[in-house]
Amino acid sequence: MSPIEPGRIRSQASAGQAAPAAARPDAPGCGAPAARWADAEAARLRDRLAAATGAASVILMAAERDGTLRIIGAAGVPADLIVQRYRVPRDADAAVAAAVTGCRPVWLPDLDSARERYRLAVDRDEWRSRAWLPVRSGDRVVGLIGVFWERPCGFDAATRRAVARTAATAGRRLGERLASGADDGWDGWVNVQSVLDMLPVAAAVLSPLRDDAGEVVDYLIQAASPAGVDVAGRRGPEMIGLRVLTCYPSVRDSPVWTAYQQVLADARPREVGPFTYVEAVEGVPAETSYSVRVSRLGSGLLVSWVRHDERQRQEERVALAERLGNLGWFDRDLLADRTEWSDQVYRIYHRDPVAGPLSLEAIAELALPEDAPGFVAAVTALTGRGEPMNVGFRARVGGAVKYLRAYAEAVRDATGRTLRVYGMVQDLTAREVDRERLGHAQRELAEHRRNLEAEHRLAVELQQIILPVPDAPWDLPGLRVAIRYLPAEQLARIGGDWYHATALPDGQTLLAIGDVAGHGLPAAATMARLRHALAALTTTTTDPAELLRLLNRVLFDTDDGATATAVVACYDPVRQLLTWAQAGHPAPLLARGGEPVALSRPGGLLLGAIRETSYETATAPMSAGDVLLLYTDGLVERPGRTVEEGLERVAATITEAIRGAPDQPLARLIGGLHQANPGDDTCVLAARPLVAR
Repeated sequence: MSPIEPGRIRSQASAGQAAPAAARPDAPGCGAPAARWADAEAARLRDRLAAATGAASVILMAAERDGTLRIIGAAGVPADLIVQRYRVPRDADAAVAAAVTGCRPVWLPDLDSARERYRLAVDRDEWRSRAWLPVRSGDRVVGLIGVFWERPCGFDAATRRAVARTAATAGRRLGERLASGADDGWDGWVNVQSVLDMLPVAAAVLSPLRDDAGEVVDYLIQAASPAGVDVAGRRGPEMIGLRVLTCYPSVRDSPVWTAYQQVLADARPREVGPFTYVEAVEGVPAETSYSVRVSRLGSGLLVSWVRHDERQRQEERVALAERLGNLGWFDRDLLADRTEWSDQVYRIYHRDPVAGPLSLEAIAELALPEDAPGFVAAVTALTGRGEPMNVGFRARVGGAVKYLRAYAEAVRDATGRTLRVYGMVQDLTAREVDRERLGHAQRELAEHRRNLEAEHRLAVELQQIILPVPDAPWDLPGLRVAIRYLPAEQLARIGGDWYHATALPDGQTLLAIGDVAGHGLPAAATMARLRHALAALTTTTTDPAELLRLLNRVLFDTDDGATATAVVACYDPVRQLLTWAQAGHPAPLLARGGEPVALSRPGGLLLGAIRETSYETATAPMSAGDVLLLYTDGLVERPGRTVEEGLERVAATITEAIRGAPDQPLARLIGGLHQANPGDDTCVLAARPLVAR
């Protein structure tokens, strides 16, 4: 049932009919202001930024409690983008998420590199540069200002200051408004009708009419698509301004009315139908079948509907079956010399239906010379002796060769004369092309396997050179350390995991472990850069948080698009204290008294995500008898098993090693750890404090 197409009745409403005083609408066009404050604010800001920096567009967004961001105002932004991206989940745009979670501006000077680094929800080719500036209220981000340029913008220091200074005033007003809850959530500034004008489906936007108590008593049709037609014959433009219950009173007793109320309350889309709607037409009940979809749009509803007719539905099913199978039917009346084709046969032969079907002789002429005799013989047997036809042949159609198969049976009279033939023709070109492509792909796969084997050998040799793994535990200042590296089982999966353990000039011991995203030679090369960079950076600082900050900058500046996780720790044997920091990496396990627990993780973003970020440190006492385990995620992550289950297995192995060999637990621990995920590299670093002598 259509919410605005429910029955054949004569309406007393007209396009100019006004809502009664007792019912007030929620949407513009019904007494609400014609221009929204957020739209006007965006326009003012866009004009100032255009003069200062050449900016083309501005978007204002509010941060919702559920983590989504809602567009509340814009200038220079296409209406269709506003409707498509009215609400943006925070994780749908990594750049937006970085601005909100980091509470700092995100500058994207180049669209192509931004697409490689981030998933962008607001993505238009005409915007070559963009910036997202968070809007704060106290210590909370309540919104975002998005600024867009049609030309690449380098974002030098002067440009950034100009943008930030110009946006500051608008940001304060926006923050105060959002923090106060003054925004009512209706996107009335969006030109909804211009969007509906482009839709090929029946759709309309309804705004609720409320009484003085705030209860919804009716809905007003604010906009409608040209494809929308009600059973009284009114088309989209004629419906605008009508009230639903005035025109279609039986809607109140239908499932659609319930769906309207539910969607208005919780903003969750709903689908109703197919169901039968009954409306009296000149005193006679009339039944019509509909399917309806209802969604929230601002404070109103976006409704689309399909009217079902049984004969039409059957024809649609047949047409759908023909398209899915790429086949069509034909009917040849030999007595009347008349042929009929379905639409799909015309499409197969690239023929205009106005020109009518081809004759059997013309079809035979399209067949390739080597296939034509077989096709002619099958047709002769069908029309002459009434034998069923099942023949495959190739035909040149529209300048290309098609693989076709024809099936047909004959209807004959008592004397055996063929009167009529019914049949089908199927286009099998795609299947044959796929078969040829499959053979080509199999040959390429064999070549690819040979290349993988060569890459695997080279990667193993490279890794053995840049990441040597000692066979036995060794001693560093205050610690005994052991390493185990478990490579992935698949070929060419070498590369991402690394460790570093060394004595520092001040008498401390540095421990580090990391995991570069990806596999193969590129990951191995990035791993080598990080490991060597860490070794070099320890000559300037031993603070784990500062080391990670510098490593992040090195990775961002020297390896475009690469990311990695890491843990860096310093152990002071005099103070018996472990100081550590992490960048998106699993927390170390520390076993004291044979009971391992995961250390509480300080804050830290993975390496390479953004250039400027900071890291926090944490400390933990660590004395004789304790065992520390650093590891990469391949040790605990496995398909079909949770990380918590993986950690429990590792913790049990640590406990068993300590209790089974309390004086020499490292060798037993390293030997007892097994790889959880055979498709990923795994690196494990275990350490225990040495007993002072």
